[in-house]
Parts: sequence; C-alpha cells; structure tokens
Amino acid sequence: MHPSFLLSMLAISTKQVLASKHHLYSGFFSGSEVYGIEFDDEASTLTVINNITTNSSDGSKWIAIDERRENIYVASGASYNSYTIASNLGLTLKSNLTIPDTCGNLNYIAASSPSPYTVFGAPYSTGCSGQAITVDQSGALKSIIGNITYGNSSGVHGLAIDADASFIYSADDMGNAVWVHSFDSATGAVEEVQYLAAPSSANPRHLAVHPKGSYVYVVFEEANELAVYSRDTSTGKLTFTNTTYPLIPSSYTNTSSYWSDEVAFSVSSSASPKYLLASARSRSTSSPGYVAAFSLDATTGAIQEQLFLTQTTGSGGSANSVSPALFSEDYFAITDSGSNFIEIWQLSTDGNVAAVAAHLDLDNGPANVVWYS
Repeated sequence: MHPSFLLSMLAISTKQVLASKHHLYSGFFSGSEVYGIEFDDEASTLTVINNITTNSSDGSKWIAIDERRENIYVASGASYNSYTIASNLGLTLKSNLTIPDTCGNLNYIAASSPSPYTVFGAPYSTGCSGQAITVDQSGALKSIIGNITYGNSSGVHGLAIDADASFIYSADDMGNAVWVHSFDSATGAVEEVQYLAAPSSANPRHLAVHPKGSYVYVVFEEANELAVYSRDTSTGKLTFTNTTYPLIPSSYTNTSSYWSDEVAFSVSSSASPKYLLASARSRSTSSPGYVAAFSLDATTGAIQEQLFLTQTTGSGGSANSVSPALFSEDYFAITDSGSNFIEIWQLSTDGNVAAVAAHLDLDNGPANVVWYS
C-alpha cells in the first residue's frame, strides 16, 4: 500500500464515528434503472437496497433531487421524468414532459432551492435550448414555462442556479463559453444577460454558484482546470478573474489524456460551505482520474487554498462525478462508469487528505448520485 494512502487513512481514522445509516440514489448512463443505496458510516459499507425500473429506455443520464427531499427528477433522451420517493426508498412515476426529438439528448437537470422550486434542464445537443419547468404542490414536474436560449453552435453540458433562483448559469462545452440568464419565477420569463467566451480550448463543462453569490466556479474540461469567476450579485454578470487551479498534476504534458468533469460545494447548515470539490477523468481505464478539494473563505466564498489533488481509484469513465454528503462536510460520493462502481470518500480532520471509506461494485456505469439522507 502506498505510504501517502496509509497516512491518509491514519488521519481519517482519528475522526469521530457517526454511527448512522444514510441513503442515496444513483442514475446510470444506460438501461432504465435507478438504484436506492444505503451507506453505513460505522461499518463502512455500501449496499443496494432498491433496484427501480424507471420510465426510460435511454438511460437515466442525470438525476436530481428536490430541496424538500420528496422527489427525484430524471433527464433522459427527450424526456424529463419526476418520481415521488417512497418510505422504502422506492420511486413512483408522477409526471413526464418531452421536448422535440431533434434535441433529444437531455443530459443535465437541476432543482432550485427556494419556493416555487423550479427545475431547470438542458440537452447536450448543438443549438438547442434549455428548459425552465414548474412543479406542482407535491413537487412533480408540471410544465415547461421558459426556454433558455443559446447560440447555434452551443452545446450546454452543465447548469447552476443561484441561491435566489434569479439567475441561471450554463456551461457551454461545445461553444466554449459561459452563459448567464435571468429568471422570473412569477412569469417564467427567461432573458439572456451575458455571453462570456471562455479562454481558447477551455470547454466549460460544469459549474457551481457559491451560496453567498460572489463567485462562480467553472470546470474547464479540455484545459483540466478549475476557473474562478467573480459575480455581481445585483446584475448576475460574471467576470473571469484569470485565476485557475489544476485538476491534474501540473507536470503532465499529455493533458489530452484527461477531461475534467465536476465541481460541487460541501453541504453546510449555513450559507458557508467549508469545501469545494472538483474532479477530472482519465480517458483510459488503465489510468486513474483525480479529485481535488479547496478550502473556502467563510465570509466571501473565495478559494483560500487547494488542499489536495489525489488520484481516484479508477479512471472515472464518463463520470467521476463528486456528490457531497448531506450529513457531514467530510464525506462525498464518487461515481466511476469506466469500472462500474460507486465509492464514498472521507476527508481527514484538517481536510488535507481524503481516502475511500466504502466501495460498491455495480453491473452498469453510474452517472451521478444524489443524497436523500
């Protein structure tokens, strides 16, 4: 075993055991299943407790959970589907909305946190619009009320919503840009606020808006960097700070062997998350991907330092999606569609290292997970 991994485990083993069971859902890149999974942090185990067949034959590419933890949303093919969560972690189909087949590669879906809990989605298809979707009182998807329009050469892969759900931020992977749109929840009106070209060969993939609103962090897929954008909290507009952090070792010259993927904040009971997590995938199943953590200023949300850049245990495949836990800022999930597994990772007390706490092999390639409890 590598010495640094032993040190990581030693640092982590000194932490208090939470002694509780937690639950999460996983979507997949193919097939029609969503899995309900249990994580026991005392036994360090992951267990599939529910294999749910969904209303999708195109694969549940991306899933989201609503703020009230009562509904799961699935984007797949040309359909948005909503499911209510049952007491046994089962799912019951409640509604289905479709978009034209010409844009039928729905890839990303995100639920806003404030009432009326509007849901936003986007197809990863050239020149296609994203959608703003209302929900009914139970949280089931109701109707498409607004279109998020982009350029003819755009292909949006990720969305992020600010804390007030007043602005939508879109990572345009195909068009190498970031878009800002305003959103009026009362009328459903979506208006373009800003088009911001990214640096050459950056290719923004996913992004995250800090809860306090002053920063937006963007993963540059091709450049394998995390980019820092400052944000005007009144207008929603962004300014690229020309500050980036590496998501693969800076000594690597063959950067085309990697493609960076996800960025997410740890879940805090306040509006001041402690950590920002980001990941990169390897294009070869014989080489590992990477996961990075950053400490954040509690007042502004600015990055203080990059805490670590650590190899993942697999390539990540098309995933290496990081999903911070709800119950503690010290845990997060990683999906690997290259070798078909999900892992729970745990950070050390000081946040300077992280290591695998639990591993679950699967028979299909997981896309992302969402935490239920």
